[in-house]
Amino acid sequence: MISSAKLEVQLLVDGCKKVGVTHVVISPGSRNAPLSIAFDEDPHFQIFVVPDERVAAFYAHGMAQKLKQPVVVTCTSGSAPLNYYPAIAEAFYQETPLIVISADRPVEWVDQGDGQTIRQERVFDQMVLKSVQLNEIHSDNQRWHFERKLSEVLQSAVGKRRGPVHVNIPFSEPLYETTSDIHILKNWVELAETETILTKQSKSRLETLWNESMKRLVIVGQHPQDPDLQEVLEKLALDGSTAVLVEHTSNVRSPYFVSNIDRTLNIIPESELTSFHPDCIVTVGGAIVSKKIKVFLRQSKAPVIRFGIDFPFMDTYQNLRFTVPVSALEGLKFILELVQKNPHKSRFGFAWKKIDQFGSDDQKQICATQPWSDLKAMEFIMDVIPDYVNLHISNSSLIRYALLFDPIKTVNYWCNRGTSGIDGSSSTAVGSAIVSPNEAHVLVTGDLSFFYDSNAWWSKYLPSNLRIILVNNGGGDIFNIIPGPKSTNQWKKIFVAEQTLSAEDVARTYELEYFNAASQSDLDRQLEQFFSESTNGKPKLLEINTMNEPNSTILENYFKAFKKRVE
Repeated sequence: MISSAKLEVQLLVDGCKKVGVTHVVISPGSRNAPLSIAFDEDPHFQIFVVPDERVAAFYAHGMAQKLKQPVVVTCTSGSAPLNYYPAIAEAFYQETPLIVISADRPVEWVDQGDGQTIRQERVFDQMVLKSVQLNEIHSDNQRWHFERKLSEVLQSAVGKRRGPVHVNIPFSEPLYETTSDIHILKNWVELAETETILTKQSKSRLETLWNESMKRLVIVGQHPQDPDLQEVLEKLALDGSTAVLVEHTSNVRSPYFVSNIDRTLNIIPESELTSFHPDCIVTVGGAIVSKKIKVFLRQSKAPVIRFGIDFPFMDTYQNLRFTVPVSALEGLKFILELVQKNPHKSRFGFAWKKIDQFGSDDQKQICATQPWSDLKAMEFIMDVIPDYVNLHISNSSLIRYALLFDPIKTVNYWCNRGTSGIDGSSSTAVGSAIVSPNEAHVLVTGDLSFFYDSNAWWSKYLPSNLRIILVNNGGGDIFNIIPGPKSTNQWKKIFVAEQTLSAEDVARTYELEYFNAASQSDLDRQLEQFFSESTNGKPKLLEINTMNEPNSTILENYFKAFKKRVE
């Protein structure tokens, strides 16, 4: 086997092996040639060449999420690494172990008018867990220092709190020389795994806060699938005093959970809203989509307990009183012990679930009265998604529509809710599908997100196990829904940013098998073929046209229909 002749690269590649890297996404360039050569020549790694750096980083993000292991993304110097920033930010807030390696020019040439030379060192500091510059090695002491810093930065990506890290490494020429004399790390510092447990004092404080309350509410933000967590939450939900609120992206399912938060809040009569305020809130996981529940819980002024190693001081509901840096599972196991030891007779949790069940029971009948629209399209999509699929949903209005329908029990939900941007939904889905070829993946995306990230399809790795459903409503329909934009002169021109493009030409350019539907009957007719095996080994694209439909009005009428049911 050969490798780059640069000792620094050989050691870096060996370090990546030590932390479990098997997949590397490379954007081609000259300054990162030593890295490209070394990773590609080593059979330990699977290599993916993606020219667009923004797409490459989101590919790597999707891969790392699905694999649950670190993925390397590497590029040349200059503006190239700056294109990584959106995916790095997403990885930071979703705890995705992304190892970003940017090649750089020698430090003496920074700010000297040399090509592709910018201030790269520590450029991602605000959005990575650790950032280092690894300089060239010319002595034993420099090698010792290099290996110590390398040990620290790579293991920071896979520690108790996971996330992106940045390695900036300047290279002087020559860049393309190779050797069969390959060195490995000899000063690697191994970071021991440790357990974080609840102390006696923490347990006492939790017991006081929990037992003082009669109306308890546990809310679960975005979270990867975890059967053990689901089991504990389900037992908690069986306690009548405890309401368990989840979203599809929480990836926990039970008939005892309140799974459609906005729909449920809409049904609660105005005169009874305060009776659904909790006395105590326990929060776990990442971001919550629903703005309504955030406002509702902030108004309750209930004390909040947070379990989580990541962002322990995240005070979404503005009344955080006790934060415990343990895993969601560890913290909720103790809460369950408290419930089992001292059950309350309150029926607060059952009251929440009763309202949620009203919505579930009436959903089909109310949707049946609504005309063709984004709402009807999403109803159809959620009805036909196959079991055991990985369902990727883009941001803005579509994720909110999806949350109005009951979650599919066997589906794994993915969404870039770390930053809630529209910029990398397609690329993330592609990366996830690439590394799990034996699993089905479906991406549901809006038109702005699809066109914004259209370079996701410029790839020789497009997987045949991915289906794309594009709901094209002709712009950013979220600005037709939220209050404010309609009152301005810039509503449609700037905020909605109306467009009339079809995705057909995009599909043709990238050889995606294309389907189009503008009605329920169109969808019914094409569904079987759309989900059938790919004929050309690439994804299929179904474009659902809801342009010129009064989508926001139909959504308003949907919510009003539920209100009338309970009046």
